[in-house]
Amino acid sequence: MSDIHGVNLATFDLNLLRVLDALFIEQSVGRAAARLRLSQPATSNALARLRDALGDPLFVRGRQGMVPTARARALRGPLTLALRQLQEALVPPEDFVPETARRTFVLAASDHAQLLVLPQLAARLTNYPGVKLRVVPLPRDFPTPELESGELDLVLGVFDLAPGDRAPRGLQRQVLVRERFMLVGRARHPALRKPQRFDLSLPQLHVSPRGGTEGGFERKTKVRRNVVLFTPHYLVAPWVLSSTDLIAALPERVARRFAEAFPLTVVPVELPHEPLRVQQLWHPHRQQEPAHRWLREQVLAAARASPAEEGDSAAPHTR
Repeated sequence: MSDIHGVNLATFDLNLLRVLDALFIEQSVGRAAARLRLSQPATSNALARLRDALGDPLFVRGRQGMVPTARARALRGPLTLALRQLQEALVPPEDFVPETARRTFVLAASDHAQLLVLPQLAARLTNYPGVKLRVVPLPRDFPTPELESGELDLVLGVFDLAPGDRAPRGLQRQVLVRERFMLVGRARHPALRKPQRFDLSLPQLHVSPRGGTEGGFERKTKVRRNVVLFTPHYLVAPWVLSSTDLIAALPERVARRFAEAFPLTVVPVELPHEPLRVQQLWHPHRQQEPAHRWLREQVLAAARASPAEEGDSAAPHTR
């Protein structure tokens, strides 16, 4: 192991850091020994070893006791922080009790994932008045640093369509749902009466969250659709589809939610296609945290409680 500031961590006795911390607090070898439940000779010996390892006296005698040198003062802040973090890491995590907890969770999610999860998740959280949720947009670059730092608890979305959507390796992940595509158009749209004969040359809307002009279907099948409107947001789709003759292929749960509020027809896409995998991802160091486990369970349950699939019937579903 390499030397850091002249100290070889492979051979350095980390127990000496506890002695150094006690000397900072007590400014006396005798009192530090009592604090550590060591003999005074053992504490003096530890101080001598510290001085030798760090190449500095560390403490000199003064009127009020032992006074730290400049080198020692520079060490105090990082040492205190490191020891506290180590102590916290070694303490078993407390159980998370959502009924009494006060906690704000932060999620980064695509609008697709938000539509899928938030209605049910918000309903669940009303049972826990101290638990709050803040949702932020999914950034263009995957927010690995924010997950690692704890600024984000979870990332929700689809990450296996295009190279730019790939999530980094090393993260924990779980598939929430698999979404097949449905054709969506205005109520009584004639082109949706027989979806098995759908004409790909008809004008269509395509939702591309990252602003691209080609979907996964085109990349895999090389079939070309007549897309005349590209938008990065699902939420604009029902307004456009219900008031024009445009048609879109949308994830089923999203399509059915839209049909609950807009006069839309929803029918299955008859062409073979792979379903979308909506996932939640988190940093491995949150894996065993009780509060985080509880959050992941709530998100999973909310996603799978979304409107159920209504079968593969080709009959239009219209509002």
